[in-house]
Amino acid sequence: MLKRLLRQLIGHAQTQVESPSELARVIGQALDLQARARWTDAEQILRTGLRSRGRNADLLHLLATNLMAQGNNRDAIPHLLQVLDLQPGRVEAHFHLAQAQSALGDDILAEQGYARALALKPDFVEAMSNLANVQRSAGQVENAERWLRRALELKPDFAEAAYNLGRLLQTEGRIPEALQCHRRAFTANPSLGDAHTNYLYWLNFDPAYTPEEVFEAHTQWARTHAEPLMPRPLVFTNPRAPDRTLRVGYVSPNFKDHAAAYFFVSTLEHHDPSRLHAICYSDTTQVDRFTERIRKASAGWRETAQFSDAELADLVRQDRIDILVDLSGHTEGNRLLAFARKPAPLQVTWNGYANTTGMAAMDYRITDALADPPGVTEHLHTERLLRMPDVYMAFEPPDAAPEVNPLPALENGHVTFGSFNAITKLTPQVVQAWSRILQRLPAARLLLATMPSETSRIRILAMFARNGVDDRRIDVHGRLSRADFLALHQRADIALDPFPFHGTTTTCHSLWMGLPVVTLAGKSHVSRVGVSMLSSVGLPELIALSEDQYIEAAVQLAQNQNALRQIRLTLRQRMAKSPLTDARRFAGHLEIAFQEIWTEWCRRHVST
Repeated sequence: MLKRLLRQLIGHAQTQVESPSELARVIGQALDLQARARWTDAEQILRTGLRSRGRNADLLHLLATNLMAQGNNRDAIPHLLQVLDLQPGRVEAHFHLAQAQSALGDDILAEQGYARALALKPDFVEAMSNLANVQRSAGQVENAERWLRRALELKPDFAEAAYNLGRLLQTEGRIPEALQCHRRAFTANPSLGDAHTNYLYWLNFDPAYTPEEVFEAHTQWARTHAEPLMPRPLVFTNPRAPDRTLRVGYVSPNFKDHAAAYFFVSTLEHHDPSRLHAICYSDTTQVDRFTERIRKASAGWRETAQFSDAELADLVRQDRIDILVDLSGHTEGNRLLAFARKPAPLQVTWNGYANTTGMAAMDYRITDALADPPGVTEHLHTERLLRMPDVYMAFEPPDAAPEVNPLPALENGHVTFGSFNAITKLTPQVVQAWSRILQRLPAARLLLATMPSETSRIRILAMFARNGVDDRRIDVHGRLSRADFLALHQRADIALDPFPFHGTTTTCHSLWMGLPVVTLAGKSHVSRVGVSMLSSVGLPELIALSEDQYIEAAVQLAQNQNALRQIRLTLRQRMAKSPLTDARRFAGHLEIAFQEIWTEWCRRHVST
């Protein structure tokens, strides 16, 4: 967005500078350097021009947008304020000032700035789209949706507004509508990769699409965005020695307090350095204690947030990585287009995404025999499935979790079901199934967590009402702190796993807090995560093979307080002794698997 508007501003400046004056020369030089992405050189030219000419609105504005393009929003703001002091009606300056303030987290000032830009230029669709983003972050969902729809009325092919509307709708759990918006966005602008990869991610949530249709969408993305980047021929200089210490690279934007890190950091810490030299490529910009743990446990640490995909791929080649591991898949901030350039002999996807990447450049996907039963899901992957002996990743329980409390039903006189998953997983089919459970148990209640807004609360309660469930039986909570979220589990007796997209971190949290989880097994990885986890902790009886079985399992468990009480008393200890939390065991299995695929690669490339 910034670069496109910058080009518009540059074009305007060029039309204003017709005489061969010193100002024209300075602006021309700066524009030429910026066009070649030589931002710091252009910055120097502009600063020199300002020193010789004093305050000039064009130079100040170009310098500010130059700084913003470099990510230096804080220093851009004083220059934009000077522009507006000289030219209060300069609409683009109001817009860029709001952008800089938003980037620095000052959403109140950003909202005011976008409003001023729109007051000056009522059809300024870019300002509408950005204002909507700020309002969405502030919980003003209805206002944000109105601005985005207005922008699309004025400019139907405005891909960024369609993408932002899709993001808003997905957050509210309106997945089919969100998918339409994302498709509209990348159809209007095929280079808008975020919209296309977002579309793939959210396909996993919609039961209207078969696993085969979801797979085809992934391969279609790869044909468009990834496959053209594959170098030919592939040339690697890595030593073909099967038994040496492997250089393994882990790539992620989530080396921080994030769900993906809960299944990674303890494994990294248990790697055997004689087997595996782990280098972490971190796109993380918000450093926290998890970041520091991961940095400390890695044998090499690379800060790559400012690297392009091509630059990251070059760095991997320079590091002579043997096995490069993607920890994101088609989630936000992924680096799949670096992997598409095939910088390492072997490339593996694991941990962060519950589906295929769709890419020919990705060689393997780490899983297990319950999440991906042999002979069942191979056709849904472009990668070869690398099955771990127990589970496909190990969970680190939260150290801030409260103690498991006595079964709430004993005091309440009724069973409380709970769902601690994002609203995005509460499809109409899930609501219908949960409503049938509540109808079978007239005294039972349902607790729902992480509701993003009042609008979403009203919509979900209306869905239950249409299925015959009084909203007074449903206890709805908004977003909570980590401590309060975990403590909320103490009010529930049984957790219900959504479908088709199972819980992962939420399932582990529920199990750790003593809640048995009822799950419905499907035919693809996203709908079989619960199968793997419940089997690991010894609760296979809670895995249903049909919706009717799912409902029956929940009802029967709710009617057996002795069984519920016994599970509550023992589940945390059982989980602590299970493969699901045994990072040392899992790290050993992962190292063996890496050694096996490396040995196979060496055998196949012995003469090259």
